[in-house]
Amino acid sequence: MKPAFEYQLSNPFSTSFIAPSKVRYRFNHGVSGGNPQTVEMHLEGLLATLRKTRRGLILGPHGTGKSTLLHTFLPKLQRSYPMVAFHQINNDPSIGWIGRMKERSRASGRIRKELAELPREGLLIVDGWEQLYRVSRLRILKTAAAKKITILATSHQRMTGWSTIHETKPTSKLIQSLAGDLLADTPYEIRKLVDRYLKQCRVTPKTNVRDLWFEMYDLVEDAHSSGPQSVV
Repeated sequence: MKPAFEYQLSNPFSTSFIAPSKVRYRFNHGVSGGNPQTVEMHLEGLLATLRKTRRGLILGPHGTGKSTLLHTFLPKLQRSYPMVAFHQINNDPSIGWIGRMKERSRASGRIRKELAELPREGLLIVDGWEQLYRVSRLRILKTAAAKKITILATSHQRMTGWSTIHETKPTSKLIQSLAGDLLADTPYEIRKLVDRYLKQCRVTPKTNVRDLWFEMYDLVEDAHSSGPQSVV
Protein backbone atom coordinates (compact mmCIF):
# COMPACT_ATOMS: atom_id res chain seq x y z
CA MET A 1 0.00 0.00 0.00
CA LYS A 2 1.39 3.41 -0.95
CA PRO A 3 1.85 5.95 1.85
CA ALA A 4 -0.55 8.93 1.76
CA PHE A 5 2.41 11.15 0.89
CA GLU A 6 2.68 9.55 -2.55
CA TYR A 7 -0.94 10.01 -3.57
CA GLN A 8 -0.57 13.64 -4.59
CA LEU A 9 2.62 14.49 -6.42
CA SER A 10 1.50 17.66 -8.20
CA ASN A 11 3.34 20.70 -6.89
CA PRO A 12 0.92 23.34 -5.46
CA PHE A 13 3.53 26.04 -6.09
CA SER A 14 3.86 25.40 -9.81
CA THR A 15 3.03 28.26 -12.20
CA SER A 16 -0.31 26.67 -13.08
CA PHE A 17 -1.42 27.32 -9.48
CA ILE A 18 0.36 30.55 -8.48
CA ALA A 19 0.01 32.65 -11.67
CA PRO A 20 -1.76 35.99 -10.94
CA SER A 21 -4.78 34.86 -12.96
CA LYS A 22 -5.08 31.67 -10.87
CA VAL A 23 -4.89 33.09 -7.34
CA ARG A 24 -7.64 35.19 -5.79
CA TYR A 25 -6.25 38.24 -4.00
CA ARG A 26 -6.65 38.27 -0.23
CA PHE A 27 -7.03 41.63 1.49
CA ASN A 28 -6.15 40.14 4.88
CA HIS A 29 -5.25 36.82 6.45
CA GLY A 30 -7.69 34.38 7.95
CA VAL A 31 -10.77 32.68 6.57
CA SER A 32 -12.59 35.97 5.90
CA GLY A 33 -9.71 37.32 3.81
CA GLY A 34 -10.58 35.10 0.87
CA ASN A 35 -14.34 35.13 1.43
CA PRO A 36 -16.07 36.27 -1.80
CA GLN A 37 -18.24 38.75 0.11
CA THR A 38 -15.23 40.29 1.84
CA VAL A 39 -13.29 40.54 -1.42
CA GLU A 40 -16.31 42.07 -3.17
CA MET A 41 -16.64 44.67 -0.43
CA HIS A 42 -13.01 45.74 -0.84
CA LEU A 43 -13.30 45.80 -4.64
CA GLU A 44 -16.36 48.05 -4.38
CA GLY A 45 -14.30 50.48 -2.32
CA LEU A 46 -11.45 50.42 -4.84
CA LEU A 47 -13.85 50.99 -7.72
CA ALA A 48 -15.47 53.97 -5.99
CA THR A 49 -12.05 55.55 -5.40
CA LEU A 50 -10.95 54.87 -8.98
CA ARG A 51 -14.09 56.51 -10.37
CA LYS A 52 -13.34 59.64 -8.35
CA THR A 53 -9.63 59.90 -9.14
CA ARG A 54 -9.67 58.55 -12.74
CA ARG A 55 -5.96 57.80 -12.30
CA GLY A 56 -5.32 55.07 -9.74
CA LEU A 57 -2.22 53.19 -8.64
CA ILE A 58 -1.86 49.78 -7.06
CA LEU A 59 1.42 50.26 -5.25
CA GLY A 60 3.89 47.74 -3.86
CA PRO A 61 7.30 46.05 -4.16
CA HIS A 62 8.06 43.18 -6.55
CA GLY A 63 6.02 40.04 -6.01
CA THR A 64 3.62 41.39 -3.38
CA GLY A 65 0.37 40.72 -5.25
CA LYS A 66 -0.20 43.74 -7.50
CA SER A 67 -0.83 41.66 -10.63
CA THR A 68 -2.93 39.20 -8.65
CA LEU A 69 -5.13 42.04 -7.41
CA LEU A 70 -5.52 43.34 -10.97
CA HIS A 71 -6.72 39.94 -12.18
CA THR A 72 -9.09 39.60 -9.22
CA PHE A 73 -10.42 43.11 -9.90
CA LEU A 74 -10.67 42.70 -13.69
CA PRO A 75 -14.12 41.02 -13.99
CA LYS A 76 -15.70 43.77 -11.90
CA LEU A 77 -13.97 46.46 -13.92
CA GLN A 78 -15.17 44.88 -17.17
CA ARG A 79 -18.73 45.09 -15.90
CA SER A 80 -18.28 48.68 -14.75
CA TYR A 81 -16.72 50.34 -17.82
CA PRO A 82 -17.90 50.37 -21.46
CA MET A 83 -14.57 48.86 -22.56
CA VAL A 84 -11.36 47.78 -20.78
CA ALA A 85 -7.89 47.47 -22.32
CA PHE A 86 -5.41 45.42 -20.26
CA HIS A 87 -1.65 45.57 -20.86
CA GLN A 88 1.08 43.77 -18.92
CA ILE A 89 4.64 44.89 -19.61
CA ASN A 90 7.26 42.15 -19.54
CA ASN A 91 10.17 42.99 -17.26
CA ASP A 92 11.71 39.51 -17.24
CA PRO A 93 15.46 39.86 -16.47
CA SER A 94 16.15 36.75 -18.56
CA ILE A 95 15.49 38.66 -21.81
CA GLY A 96 18.38 41.03 -21.06
CA TRP A 97 18.61 44.81 -20.92
CA ILE A 98 18.23 45.32 -24.68
CA GLY A 99 15.27 42.96 -24.78
CA ARG A 100 13.55 44.88 -22.01
CA MET A 101 14.14 48.20 -23.79
CA LYS A 102 12.60 46.81 -26.98
CA GLU A 103 9.65 45.46 -25.00
CA ARG A 104 9.03 48.91 -23.52
CA SER A 105 8.91 50.45 -26.98
CA ARG A 106 6.62 47.73 -28.32
CA ALA A 107 4.35 48.00 -25.27
CA SER A 108 4.08 51.75 -25.70
CA GLY A 109 3.02 51.30 -29.31
CA ARG A 110 0.42 48.67 -28.39
CA ILE A 111 -1.02 50.82 -25.62
CA ARG A 112 -1.30 53.96 -27.75
CA LYS A 113 -2.98 51.97 -30.54
CA GLU A 114 -5.57 50.44 -28.23
CA LEU A 115 -6.02 53.73 -26.38
CA ALA A 116 -7.10 55.30 -29.68
CA GLU A 117 -9.76 52.59 -30.02
CA LEU A 118 -11.13 52.90 -26.50
CA PRO A 119 -14.47 54.73 -26.24
CA ARG A 120 -14.90 57.75 -24.00
CA GLU A 121 -15.18 56.80 -20.32
CA GLY A 122 -13.32 53.56 -21.03
CA LEU A 123 -10.60 52.06 -18.82
CA LEU A 124 -6.91 51.45 -19.55
CA ILE A 125 -5.02 49.05 -17.26
CA VAL A 126 -1.22 48.96 -17.36
CA ASP A 127 0.59 46.41 -15.22
CA GLY A 128 4.09 47.91 -14.88
CA TRP A 129 3.44 51.60 -15.64
CA GLU A 130 6.82 52.93 -14.54
CA GLN A 131 8.56 50.63 -17.03
CA LEU A 132 7.32 52.80 -19.89
CA TYR A 133 9.54 55.65 -21.07
CA ARG A 134 8.61 59.03 -19.60
CA VAL A 135 7.72 60.49 -23.02
CA SER A 136 5.43 57.52 -23.68
CA ARG A 137 3.71 57.95 -20.32
CA LEU A 138 3.08 61.65 -20.98
CA ARG A 139 1.59 60.94 -24.41
CA ILE A 140 -0.68 58.25 -23.00
CA LEU A 141 -1.84 60.51 -20.17
CA LYS A 142 -2.60 63.35 -22.58
CA THR A 143 -4.69 61.14 -24.87
CA ALA A 144 -6.50 59.54 -21.93
CA ALA A 145 -7.39 62.94 -20.45
CA ALA A 146 -8.78 64.19 -23.77
CA LYS A 147 -11.05 61.12 -24.07
CA LYS A 148 -11.94 61.02 -20.35
CA ILE A 149 -10.45 57.56 -20.07
CA THR A 150 -9.61 56.24 -16.62
CA ILE A 151 -6.19 54.65 -16.05
CA LEU A 152 -5.42 51.96 -13.48
CA ALA A 153 -1.77 50.95 -13.16
CA THR A 154 0.66 49.09 -10.95
CA SER A 155 3.83 50.72 -9.74
CA HIS A 156 6.69 50.23 -7.31
CA GLN A 157 6.73 53.91 -6.37
CA ARG A 158 4.29 56.76 -5.80
CA MET A 159 3.77 59.16 -8.68
CA THR A 160 2.73 62.80 -8.79
CA GLY A 161 -0.81 63.24 -10.06
CA TRP A 162 -1.83 59.69 -9.20
CA SER A 163 -3.93 58.39 -6.31
CA THR A 164 -2.86 55.17 -4.61
CA ILE A 165 -6.04 53.11 -4.33
CA HIS A 166 -4.34 50.13 -2.70
CA GLU A 167 -0.90 49.23 -1.38
CA THR A 168 0.23 45.61 -1.25
CA LYS A 169 2.13 44.64 1.92
CA PRO A 170 2.75 40.96 2.68
CA THR A 171 2.76 39.71 6.28
CA SER A 172 3.74 36.35 7.75
CA LYS A 173 0.10 35.55 8.58
CA LEU A 174 -1.09 36.51 5.10
CA ILE A 175 1.59 34.36 3.42
CA GLN A 176 0.73 31.40 5.66
CA SER A 177 -2.94 31.90 4.81
CA LEU A 178 -2.21 31.94 1.07
CA ALA A 179 0.01 28.87 1.40
CA GLY A 180 -2.77 27.14 3.29
CA ASP A 181 -5.10 27.66 0.34
CA LEU A 182 -2.54 26.32 -2.12
CA LEU A 183 -1.86 23.29 0.08
CA ALA A 184 -5.52 22.45 0.76
CA ASP A 185 -5.42 19.18 -1.21
CA THR A 186 -1.83 18.29 -0.36
CA PRO A 187 -0.78 15.46 2.01
CA TYR A 188 -0.23 16.37 5.64
CA GLU A 189 3.51 15.73 5.46
CA ILE A 190 3.96 18.36 2.74
CA ARG A 191 1.81 20.91 4.58
CA LYS A 192 3.88 20.32 7.70
CA LEU A 193 7.13 20.78 5.77
CA VAL A 194 6.03 24.05 4.16
CA ASP A 195 4.59 25.41 7.42
CA ARG A 196 7.87 24.73 9.21
CA TYR A 197 9.82 26.48 6.46
CA LEU A 198 7.54 29.54 6.40
CA LYS A 199 7.75 29.97 10.17
CA GLN A 200 11.53 30.29 9.79
CA CYS A 201 11.28 32.95 7.04
CA ARG A 202 11.71 36.61 7.91
CA VAL A 203 8.88 38.46 6.19
CA THR A 204 9.00 42.22 5.65
CA PRO A 205 6.68 44.58 3.70
CA LYS A 206 9.12 44.20 0.79
CA THR A 207 9.27 40.41 0.76
CA ASN A 208 8.92 39.12 -2.81
CA VAL A 209 6.16 36.53 -2.39
CA ARG A 210 6.67 35.29 -5.95
CA ASP A 211 10.27 34.37 -5.16
CA LEU A 212 9.13 32.77 -1.91
CA TRP A 213 6.69 30.57 -3.86
CA PHE A 214 9.57 29.51 -6.12
CA GLU A 215 11.50 28.48 -3.02
CA MET A 216 8.45 26.51 -1.86
CA TYR A 217 8.28 24.85 -5.28
CA ASP A 218 11.87 23.61 -4.95
CA LEU A 219 11.21 22.49 -1.38
CA VAL A 220 8.20 20.40 -2.43
CA GLU A 221 10.02 18.98 -5.46
CA ASP A 222 12.91 17.88 -3.26
CA ALA A 223 10.45 16.26 -0.87
CA HIS A 224 8.75 14.41 -3.72
CA SER A 225 12.12 13.15 -4.96
CA SER A 226 13.36 12.08 -1.52
CA GLY A 227 10.17 10.40 -0.36
CA PRO A 228 8.13 10.68 2.87
CA GLN A 229 11.16 10.26 5.15
CA SER A 230 12.40 13.72 4.11
CA VAL A 231 9.46 15.52 5.73
CA VAL A 232 9.30 13.72 9.03
